[in-house]
Amino acid sequence: MDQNIDMDAVAARRRALAEALQKGEPVVVTASGEVEKKEEADDQGMSGIMVPNGKLA
Repeated sequence: MDQNIDMDAVAARRRALAEALQKGEPVVVTASGEVEKKEEADDQGMSGIMVPNGKLA
């Protein structure tokens, strides 16, 4: 049962990131290789590489 919850969370995260990219919202790749919305990375004290507009990471 926990695996289904984890898979749902992963799928929701992917949809949120895809939406952010499609809307042109800032998305970064952190030093650990995670792709996050810029606000989320800033909230966690992480900096990252900006994904250019028009590019899907």
